[in-house]
Amino acid sequence: MTTAASTQLTLTRGHIDTAIAALQPVHRVMLRLLLLPYMDPTPEDIAFMAQERKEPNMRAGGYVSQAFGGNTAIRREKINGVPKEWLVAVEYRAKEFQARLREHQARLNLLIAFYSDYLEGLQQEIDATAQLLSTECELSQESLDDLRAQARVAPLTYALKKLAARAEKQEVEEEDYRRERLSLEYQAHLRRHNRFKKRLEQVRQERHSCLASSLSDEFLAEICGTSTGSVTGRRVKAVQHYVTALVATVKASPDAAGLAAAVNAGIGSKLAGGSKNEGISSKPLNLAVDLWSQTVQTLAAEPMPSPTPKPCAHPEGGTKGLTAKLRSAATYELGEDEEVKIWTLTTQCFNCLTTLRSAQQDSGVAGRPFAEVLGAAKTRAAMPHKEAIEAAKEQAKAAEEEHPLDVDERLRPFTGDDAGQTGGRGSDRWW
Repeated sequence: MTTAASTQLTLTRGHIDTAIAALQPVHRVMLRLLLLPYMDPTPEDIAFMAQERKEPNMRAGGYVSQAFGGNTAIRREKINGVPKEWLVAVEYRAKEFQARLREHQARLNLLIAFYSDYLEGLQQEIDATAQLLSTECELSQESLDDLRAQARVAPLTYALKKLAARAEKQEVEEEDYRRERLSLEYQAHLRRHNRFKKRLEQVRQERHSCLASSLSDEFLAEICGTSTGSVTGRRVKAVQHYVTALVATVKASPDAAGLAAAVNAGIGSKLAGGSKNEGISSKPLNLAVDLWSQTVQTLAAEPMPSPTPKPCAHPEGGTKGLTAKLRSAATYELGEDEEVKIWTLTTQCFNCLTTLRSAQQDSGVAGRPFAEVLGAAKTRAAMPHKEAIEAAKEQAKAAEEEHPLDVDERLRPFTGDDAGQTGGRGSDRWW
């Protein structure tokens, strides 16, 4: 439990830097490692950690020298009595873990921004479809409620394909087509909204857990090159001294309970930016107001350097087929079955997620005037006539001749999207 005084504090980066600067070197180094996503270790910190490398395998080195080209001069050279190899190893590990943590947080921030804009634009689509069903198709409120209740279990994919086949054969009246088409689109949007709302809540909980965690003792020991036991003791003392220094810096007077809450927050959760043993809780997390939690929240609110772009690690990365699916997903056009196949892959790949977010921003689906959304929904619901279908086929053929696909893309419908998958690929669109 914290006091009212600690709740009303407004921390700044200057307060935090001043409190850390007042600590002893060993505690100052530990604090910067605990706040590694937001702070860069100084050259003095690197030298301090390198001097403490006591493990025999760290003294021998070798793997770090080979990683940097096998330069034997690195093994022989010393800086201020410390082998350069040790300095290079510590700096390399610190930057490696910092890059991982920053990319993890950047990915979560990007997902939250995408989901928020996605749901905002999707709600407009739902409202526009409901209005058209009420005005153009004269459906009552009871009928709309029935559609909403049945949306979760409705066989949308089969019904959409069947309706498209009937329309191509001209076996359905134009008014009936519009009503069925809008009803199916309304149910698809409702299911999509429920699905993405849950995803947004999960990502927010994961981000809260990420802010409440820090590198585990094992990873801190790997960076420093020391034993885990010594790191554990230093973590506790460093957080205690930091909280005390921060209280003196901001001239606050929290009671013992407030100090204990801050210390416990600093040494309690150690997820390492993605824990090896712990998952994200399904229960909502409340942001704490103790001094340590406020420190992390203050630093997390500042702009973070963009992660270094890296190529996708999965087989589909960078292909035209995946790029087209991501563009369709950003504009509510990707089918539910196709979305489920690529979504986990997309949200874990920072490069794919950046492409998805860029497609969403370029399309302008969020923040459009309602009249524009309503007009687009009305146009989509219009029954395609035979002449329009033939014209669309000719247009698609001309586009393919202008931008021919690669051999892999031509064979993809037959070889499948995933490794080992055979058979043709279903429609990417849900209508």
